[in-house]
Amino acid sequence: MVKIIGRLLSCLAVIVLSSVASRASDSDHAQPSADNPSNSSVLIVEYGNSVISQTFATRLTKSIALPSQRYQVTRTTLDNSQLTLKAPLAIAVGKEALVFLLNSNYRGSVLATLLSASEYQKITKENPNPDIRLSGVFHQAPLSRQILLFKEFYPSGKRIGILLTPNEEHLIKDIKDFTIKLNLILEYEIVRDEAELTLNLIKLIKRSDAIIATKNESIYNRSTIKTILLTLYRHNKFLIGADKSFVRAGSVATTYTSMQNLLDEVTGDIARFFENKQLPNTHYSDQFSVEFNEQVARSLNLNIRDNSHYVDVIQASEINLGDGKFYE
Repeated sequence: MVKIIGRLLSCLAVIVLSSVASRASDSDHAQPSADNPSNSSVLIVEYGNSVISQTFATRLTKSIALPSQRYQVTRTTLDNSQLTLKAPLAIAVGKEALVFLLNSNYRGSVLATLLSASEYQKITKENPNPDIRLSGVFHQAPLSRQILLFKEFYPSGKRIGILLTPNEEHLIKDIKDFTIKLNLILEYEIVRDEAELTLNLIKLIKRSDAIIATKNESIYNRSTIKTILLTLYRHNKFLIGADKSFVRAGSVATTYTSMQNLLDEVTGDIARFFENKQLPNTHYSDQFSVEFNEQVARSLNLNIRDNSHYVDVIQASEINLGDGKFYE
């Protein structure tokens, strides 16, 4: 009888200890409140008047607010004063949101998105805030990625041409170093006056197999793009655009980051932040897509493969080459 009572007491002790451990585990994983934010709180700040910012913020919230992600997500607009939440990470959706956070009482880490590299550099220079740890992820494709696309789908080409303004001359060394790694030759012209654009273009075409467009709107805009494309095609040359709008206008191809690509990139950056307790370095999105203008490609007798092939090859090249994505 004594042995039986001893066994019962032992079993009871195990049950009690298991119950205590279970409650402790549940407490560790409980969702935090806004008044007592945990280490997995995320603050999403958006510019309320921008449709694209609203759409991105909505989709990002849905992506990271899943129960499996274990994040507490708070979403706010610029006209909301609820920035007293001490979330360890804030996502600035758009340049206005980044300016707002840098000038607010928020203290933590900020990942800026939905803005260009040049906008990010300008804003952070004009709004220094030593109390905020800062990084950014850019959705525009870097020029280096467009060069890799040229090399893969036009392997017989050796000379790439780039039109630059005087403000971009500092990029020449980085671009040249990158092309040397790919056994390509950089040709360039400096456009010092819009009236000289056609002359600069013709001189460059004669020395190049194709032209790689930059995002500089003083060179590539609605009033110039038609002339640039027609001049190229008269010489049986082509343009690789800076984004999808160039392909619609008549360039042969581009790499670009879709909204879904950017959402996947930011979601991954958030996960790595909470895993490593630090922000990633400022970077272009590693997630991207490729688009061709098949009609233009056929007219120039260019053979193209499935878009996924170029994505795979370019991603592998970027890994092998390291950080070759110079900022424009």
